[in-house]
Amino acid sequence: MVIMESSEKVTIKFLPDGIEATAPKGRMLFDVAASAGVKIDRHCGGAGVCGKCRVMVKDKDILGQITETEKNFFSSDEVEAGIRLSCCSAVQKSGTVYVVDRAASDGHRILEGFSGSISEWRPDSAGYGISVDIGTTTVVCCLYDLNEHKETDKISFLNPQVTFGDDVISRIAYSSSEQGALERIQKIITDDMNKAVGTLVHRNGIKRCAVTEIVIAANTVMEHLFVGVSPESIGRSPYAPAFSLYPPFKASQIGIEISENGTIKMLPNVAGYVGADIVAGVAALDIDASNEIRLLVDIGTNNEIVIGNAQALYCCATAAGPALEGARIQYGMRASLGAIEKVTFKDGQLCCETIGDVPPTGLCGSGLIDAVALLVNTGVINKGGRFEYPEKCTDTRFKDRLGRNKNGMVQLLLTDEENPVYLTQKDIREVQLAVSAVKVGVEVMLEKAGITTEEVSEVCLAGAFGNHINIESAVRVGLIPDVDSTKIRGVSNTSGLGASMALASVDFYERTKKTAAKMSYIELSSLSDFQDRFIKAMTF
Repeated sequence: MVIMESSEKVTIKFLPDGIEATAPKGRMLFDVAASAGVKIDRHCGGAGVCGKCRVMVKDKDILGQITETEKNFFSSDEVEAGIRLSCCSAVQKSGTVYVVDRAASDGHRILEGFSGSISEWRPDSAGYGISVDIGTTTVVCCLYDLNEHKETDKISFLNPQVTFGDDVISRIAYSSSEQGALERIQKIITDDMNKAVGTLVHRNGIKRCAVTEIVIAANTVMEHLFVGVSPESIGRSPYAPAFSLYPPFKASQIGIEISENGTIKMLPNVAGYVGADIVAGVAALDIDASNEIRLLVDIGTNNEIVIGNAQALYCCATAAGPALEGARIQYGMRASLGAIEKVTFKDGQLCCETIGDVPPTGLCGSGLIDAVALLVNTGVINKGGRFEYPEKCTDTRFKDRLGRNKNGMVQLLLTDEENPVYLTQKDIREVQLAVSAVKVGVEVMLEKAGITTEEVSEVCLAGAFGNHINIESAVRVGLIPDVDSTKIRGVSNTSGLGASMALASVDFYERTKKTAAKMSYIELSSLSDFQDRFIKAMTF
């Protein structure tokens, strides 16, 4: 969409935050909000395909004529009520806009726990240190007493960069979209990090100057954005990062307030889409030091896979996360209050469990996989991923739930009509795309290691999604290899664990460099038969 801006200025007031922003007439509302620091959710990065950056206006002239894209998402009642998409609406006059889809940490379930503990501490430990896991969706900060060799406190929050898109591709695009964009997307995370540091020291009765070091594990794009280095090169072939290992630097250089000479260390990356978060996990789990071949799968906003042992390590990345984090799923949402996280049969009835045990508002990744697995098992969805036609359904458990939306697409009502959450045919296709990418990644990694699934000693599931899914459902749809269930283990937040271990021990920090150097990256899209593999893997 071409944005026709003029020299005329308009002033927009965003509620409920009360923030005012002045911008040229004709500028997209989301860009106005982003420049002012107003946090509007934008799952698809502004592509106009998720419908989840809603705002509401009483004076419809503020945003001009509604677009065809918006009409496809909204009912006539919603259009009449002034509901609009911020990524499709250009500001036309001054006025007030109410943000419906706010990006906020409240109610989000964030994986903070570690599966292991720190056993190695440097002998000259002094003061306090903070380890940080910067995920694409969430951030976890742990405060350590380096004198006493113990964790003192932790804090987690939604990565504020989600307002620029759920996935790294959207954030790469935004950071290089215009002058000042890179600085904005950097500042929004460093500001929230600084607030988190302030909260941690205040809660524990210490001063900021007592914190001497911060160690960070993040994916490659997040590390680039954190230090204000453009990740633009990662977004195009050959997807090469500007750096693999960023040298330690003073925290004050990016506005993080700790000790005057306090430093920030970032763990090393392997490639554009296999970052320090994965390196941290491989080292923390001793995969690089064991004789047994293990498979590490981190299914999150970005999906990374590592296989190997002390002799060799292979890794790859796949684009699985957007659907599993709620993007491109009609009723998809992150794992937060009201999200359906489990779908089962109880007494012959479809039953949905939500986070917080409140009425359902959407469907998060674990619930999505449960629902698809259940429907495949019962034959409502065939192996090719197609819903049974509502007109032909004779299964009394689903007959009244199957129907079609206003565009004629088949959909299934998962809940009751009072709090309706549907699963559509398009949603199933999105799941197939996500699962197929992971299946191909695992398949290629097994081939590189020269083994079959039966020879894998252990499958380690890292990240929030991997630690909350139903294993049987994940295996049924093909998201996890079909191995003996005793070999599958949730390993919680291995990125945060690795960052904490690197904070505690200089030797471990140095070891992560060797771990990264051992990891051979395979670019799946460069395989000559990738498309054939991908299409074949789409069947359930």
